Amino acid sequence: MSFGKKIKALREKKALTQKQLAEMLGITSKTVSNYESKNMRPRKMEMYKKMAQIFEVNVNYLLTEEDYFIMDSGERFGYKGAKDAQALVDSMTGLFAGGQLAEEDKDILFEAISQAYWQSKLENKKYGKRKK
Repeated sequence: MSFGKKIKALREKKALTQKQLAEMLGITSKTVSNYESKNMRPRKMEMYKKMAQIFEVNVNYLLTEEDYFIMDSGERFGYKGAKDAQALVDSMTGLFAGGQLAEEDKDILFEAISQAYWQSKLENKKYGKRKK
């Protein structure tokens, strides 16, 4: 089930309108609508935590491993880090689209690529400073 469908189902289960949920989250109704219909996602982990608390679910129910990776990249390395992580996930999605890898193997490969990404970001941060 997509993130948008999960949010909509959870909201309806709690008998909340989009406006009521938006007020509880401190965002606009339009943002809630975008989450549900355009499958947009929150940019910060705090929003996922608020949603999980409101809906009384584990935050992991709302996140995929890829979502967490992208968000964590953004929190560690800013907008560019999140954008790079999104590009990496998008390219991996194309790789997996053929359905040739078992789900367990995809998870292992994703973890390995994630670790390589983190290591390269840390190395670039450590050694990538410009000389004046």
